[in-house]
Amino acid sequence: MKLSSVVPGFPKTCRTPRSRSISKRTVLACILFPLAWETAALPPKNLMTQARDSRGAWATPAHPEPVEGMLVPIWQRNIYAIWSAQFLAMIGLTLVAPFLPLYLRFLGVGSVEDVERWSGVVFAAPFAVQTLAAPLWGVAGDRYGRKLMVLRAMAGIGTTSMLSAFVRNVGQLVFLRAVQGGVSGFVAASNALVTASIPPDRMGAALGVLQTSLTAGGIIGPLIGGALADLVGYRNVFLITGVACYAAAVIVLRGAHEDAPPAHARTGGPGVLSNLGAFFRTPALRTTGLLLCTTQIAIMSVEPIFVVYVSTLHVPPDRVATVAGVLFSIAGVTSMLGAPLWGRTADRAGGQQVLALTLGGAALAYAAQAGARGPWDLFAFRAASGFFTGGLLPPLYAIVARSTPPERLGGIMGLTSSAIMLGSVIGPLAGGLLSAAVGIRFVFLAAAAVLGISA
Repeated sequence: MKLSSVVPGFPKTCRTPRSRSISKRTVLACILFPLAWETAALPPKNLMTQARDSRGAWATPAHPEPVEGMLVPIWQRNIYAIWSAQFLAMIGLTLVAPFLPLYLRFLGVGSVEDVERWSGVVFAAPFAVQTLAAPLWGVAGDRYGRKLMVLRAMAGIGTTSMLSAFVRNVGQLVFLRAVQGGVSGFVAASNALVTASIPPDRMGAALGVLQTSLTAGGIIGPLIGGALADLVGYRNVFLITGVACYAAAVIVLRGAHEDAPPAHARTGGPGVLSNLGAFFRTPALRTTGLLLCTTQIAIMSVEPIFVVYVSTLHVPPDRVATVAGVLFSIAGVTSMLGAPLWGRTADRAGGQQVLALTLGGAALAYAAQAGARGPWDLFAFRAASGFFTGGLLPPLYAIVARSTPPERLGGIMGLTSSAIMLGSVIGPLAGGLLSAAVGIRFVFLAAAAVLGISA
């Protein structure tokens, strides 16, 4: 029996074994198809025959059927292109994370206290500005094209990163970091671009796969960033980051496809205030935004004190940085493994059930970290927390996509990005203050309590 007779959507180039000459396209189709089948099956002929689906959510616009000779549908090609671009851009962005405080000393910041103070400002500046800018860029994406917004964000990050290699003082660096936050936001734009064409019954699985690009890049970047800084110098690493982001933009330019927005959208589309009103009037969006913010607060609250916590677990002083790096990485690895699994489960069992499980599991894992007696205990609990937190974003983004009219998708995604950025600003500040007031272990308990209440 031919595989094409039992597997829908199997590439036609793989269906003709009689031919003795095998083209490059045939080989590529046979290699790519398992990955394409993993992310989604072919969509129905027309997903927009009715404005809303059986649950009352807005139907997701379908992309036209693939043209003759195309190996995979365009919406799957978009996933591959955006995954590759996000992976490369995230590696570039996180290359500077291990040595950024050292770069401040290189720029003339003297005392340890000043380095700590300026480090907080440098890390928080892009998040704070992006909180305000993301909704504006989302509206621009709905009016002028989401692919254009992804390209704009990648190019903006690349330019500001390269300019950061030439700063002469910490004030200039803070300014460029703030500008970078204002012009970035490629995750929200990418999500809007991809979800605009994904079949609704495959939304969670596809977003779970897409989430792994950010996690994988966030793991690899810090691991090689420190070595690169020692090898080529701090300033050159910023230049490498810029090149990586420009390369990511080229991938999107060549690999992603988007239909041009309607002409009336450029002048008569919803604005920021209109999107805010729709966001808060829709119970699903309102709840999702709150969950995105509170879970990010919980996750980020332990970040500024985690290395200090590792040093209290009988780790030799000369090994603290190494052990902390491994513990950070294991959470990222298990998150990368968990995201696609939870995304597929959400498509089958429902997003609410998956959110309850992942929030409850993450709460238990964070509470367990508060009671760790050694690095091996913390290793196991961090692995568990990464696995469960990896399942938070895919179902939440899927709920947003299914609850949003197509003409508002970019703007609403921008608002959800603002909710995450707000949590990224509040979390570290709250964690540091709480640790100083009542002790470092209570930060993990507070994070567990927030996640448990959210469940």
